[in-house]
This record gives sequence, structure tokens and C-alpha cells, in this order.
Amino acid sequence: MRLADSGGLIIPLTPSLNFAPAPGLAYKPKMADPRMMGHMFDRNVRPNKHETGSSALPLPLNLIGLIISYLDSSADLSRMLRACRVFHYMTLPQLYTNVSLRSYDHIRYCGREGRAQGCGMASPFSMGLNGLVSRNVAGYVRNFEVTGEWKEHDVHEHSRVGRVPDESMMLNILVRVAVEKMVVLDSFSWHLNTKMLPTIWQGLAQKQTLTKLTIKFPSNRHPRPITIAPPIPSLQSLKITDIDPLCYVDDISVLLASSKNLKDLKLHWNPRMREAREPSVHSAAYFGKVTTPLSLRSIAMVNLYTQHDHSCNHVLEQSALQEGTFLNSMSGLGDDGGTVFMDHGWRKPDEGIPTQLKMLRVDKVSRQQCEFLAHINSLEKLYLIGPHVQPRRGRDHSNGTTPLPRSPASSTSSPSSTDNNNAMALKDEYIETITKHHGPTLKHLLLLPQWRLTDDDIALIVRQCPKLEQLGIGTDSSNFKHLRLLVPFLTNLNSLRLLSAPDDATFVNQMRELDELGVHEKKNW
Repeated sequence: MRLADSGGLIIPLTPSLNFAPAPGLAYKPKMADPRMMGHMFDRNVRPNKHETGSSALPLPLNLIGLIISYLDSSADLSRMLRACRVFHYMTLPQLYTNVSLRSYDHIRYCGREGRAQGCGMASPFSMGLNGLVSRNVAGYVRNFEVTGEWKEHDVHEHSRVGRVPDESMMLNILVRVAVEKMVVLDSFSWHLNTKMLPTIWQGLAQKQTLTKLTIKFPSNRHPRPITIAPPIPSLQSLKITDIDPLCYVDDISVLLASSKNLKDLKLHWNPRMREAREPSVHSAAYFGKVTTPLSLRSIAMVNLYTQHDHSCNHVLEQSALQEGTFLNSMSGLGDDGGTVFMDHGWRKPDEGIPTQLKMLRVDKVSRQQCEFLAHINSLEKLYLIGPHVQPRRGRDHSNGTTPLPRSPASSTSSPSSTDNNNAMALKDEYIETITKHHGPTLKHLLLLPQWRLTDDDIALIVRQCPKLEQLGIGTDSSNFKHLRLLVPFLTNLNSLRLLSAPDDATFVNQMRELDELGVHEKKNW
């Protein structure tokens, strides 16, 4: 390795073979001619005269490497790689640092020519895997992702006899071979619609450099081998999506229990269980083997539908948790009656409270949650994402009954008057708690769009939260004059979102009228 004197960029040089000198002979290494290498590392760049009479300035390699480092398009990097040998040598590692292969379950054609992609060979996905396996480029890969749709043939026939389709098995074998050749692999993502088989899990367990892992479980019920995910000690970030206990998902309990360095955990369940009101998820199946509390920095739970099991309270070290995201997973105002027996168990407070919490993102509000916010201090980011209200469905007059909603996770009818009154009462409690306990440190604040803030509410937020950088509130056009006077006092504010009520289009229509009149362009905030 050699460090250029004018830029600080490390330029790897081809190592020379060290031969032992013969006995009695003095070995003197042959140095490069300074006249040949001087123009690469010399600070004084001089013009180079060509035969045509034109002059060009030869750039040092460290400047060329700096310019290449700013290229983020794979197409641009590919063109530079084919320009000359020097560019090929310096661009190749950056081109293969991030590799993402997308598979399609149909043949895609080019726009103008109408020619099939991969004509004369195979699909771009297959050729990409072939390049990683057969060429010496996998050693540069740090982030590897496979995504898209994988087409399997005779699925029902293979399911009937208990076999994995050959094309899926060959896919997993090739990915395993490619992963083994990635000596600096840092992140691996599996987003294909087919299940990842044990052969890849075994390959990932051997990667001591792997710190980020993202796995998407299948949403079909074709029989597949169920794997106990092996320990990956170096893992720091784990994201599992589309978890469905009826779709032959792998057991990740051992992986969670053995990941001592895990800092970020995101678990996303398939919304089918909540829609079908199916209590098939048990928290002990994921955290039951955790004996030492996980020192997580952030945790995210999406579409969790299970009974609150207090026996799993010990799995998290509350003092280390800084970020929490809980979407469609806990109880709150406007819950569907069919899920209340499961969701209400989460309202009971746990023994520990994450006092160091810096970010909280939830989509349901409740009085218990407001009390929880009062027990933590120094919150910097708070996002209250309102539940999506679907259009009202009419009564089925054919049989005189009202059909069940398709998605119990969100209300399909307009909020009742009782819910509206409770929401307004919670609005005042939330604003008072937020400004009193978190105002001096709060930087990002997003409130429910159903809460239409008054002039006094906006003034209280501006006065108590001087460090706000992003603000999202629901207000009416009548408050714009007062809002224009208060916003300049938020000197750090760089983003302001005015939210419309989900069940009222009046605000949207008023904003469109103001846009047509050009009011927003004329006013200088």
C-alpha cells in the first residue's frame, strides 16, 4: 500500500514477489524510474505536449480516484471502467461495492428495439450471478442484494412429493457460492418471493464481516425446509419482513439469542393475522431463548398481533434503547372491536421504562401512551402517524347486514362522536405533555392530522420547542396569518408540513385555491 503525498488517497499497488538472494550475493531492489512516476504524485502539474500540438494536464492518481469516488451511477462507472487500463484498475472496486440483482418472472424487452433482455445468453439476473461466481470480482462486494420475483415450475407437483424445485435449489447454491467469495461482505439482503434455504444460512454464519442482514419470508404456503437460523456473532442489524407462522418461516430465536452485538432490530409480520384475527403469533417463539437482555439501540414492530406476554419483558435492556417504532401493533383510540381482546393487553405498563429514548414513531394514541411520554425525558423525534381511514362502506341491503371490514387494522367507518371528543381531549393532553417534558430537546414533531391546531396550540409549540427542525401539524387556512408570524421564531426549522384531515377535503380544496391565486409565491416567510 502506498499513500499519495498530495491527496491522502490510499492506492493499492500490485505486490512484488520477494525472492531470497543467492548465498554470497547482495540483493538490491530495483526502484522505479522517478522520471516515469513523477507525474503521478507530483504536486506541480505540468502541461503535456502531444504530437498534434495540443496540451493536456496529466492528473495525479489521487485526484483521479477522488473524482471516481463521486460517481454513484453504475452506468457511469461501467463506461469509465472500459476507458483505459488505469481507469479499469481504479473503478473496478467501486463498481462492485454495491451489487443488487433483480429477477423477473417474465421476459422483458427493450423499448425501441423490441429485443429481449439477455438475448443470446440468459437473463441479466443469471448473468450477474455468473459473473460473481466465475470472475474475481466478488471480493470487492460489501453490500449484496437479491430481489424480485423468482419463477418456479411445477410447484404443486414438487409440494406433493416433498421436493424443492430444482431451479430454486440451484439459485440458493449459486448465491451461497457467491457469498463465500465475498471476503468483505458487510450487508446481505434477500427480497425474492421464494424462500431462502438452509444452504445460504450456513454460508452467512461463516461470514465474520457480516453486520447487516435483511430477510423477506415468503407469503405462500408451499412446503419448504424450516431452518433454525444459526448464530452470527458479528451481526449488528437484523430486519425480518413478512413473517407468517403458516408459511414455513425459519426459526430466528437462536439467532436473536446469540447476537450479542445486535443494535437494530426490525420485525415485520404479515398483516394477514390481524385481518383474519388469527392469534398464531407468540412472542416466546422469537424471544423465548434470550437469556441475556439485548442491548438494542432501536427496535421496530409492524403488524404484530399477539397476546402481551410479560415473561418476555427481560429481553430488552431498557436503559440502552434510543429509538422505537410500533405501527399497527398496539392498542389505541379507534381500535377495531374484533382485535380489542389482543390489543388491550399492551396497555398494561411494563416494569421498565426506556428513559434514554430519543425517537418514537407510533400510529395509535391513548391516554396510557400520553402518561408514558411523561415518564421519559429528552425526546428528540416524535412521530404520531394517524390511522388510515378508509371510505365508508354502505349497508348491504340484500340481506340487511353490514359486512365485516377487510382490514381490521384501520377503521373503515367514520369516527363516532365519542371518538372525536376523546381525540380532542387527547390532543390537549399530548400537546401539554410534549411541550412540558420534551420541548427544549425536540427537533422533529409530527402530530395527528385529525388534530386541528388552534392559534394558541401553535404558539405554545413555537414557544416551548425552539430547536424544531421539522414540524408537521394539522391546521386550517384561517390560522395561516398567525402561522406566518410565529414560524420565523423557529430559526432551525427547514421543513413544515400542513396536514389535511383524512375525513374532510375542505382544507385540500382551500390549498388548491390558494395555489391558483399564487398566494404562496407572493408571501415571503
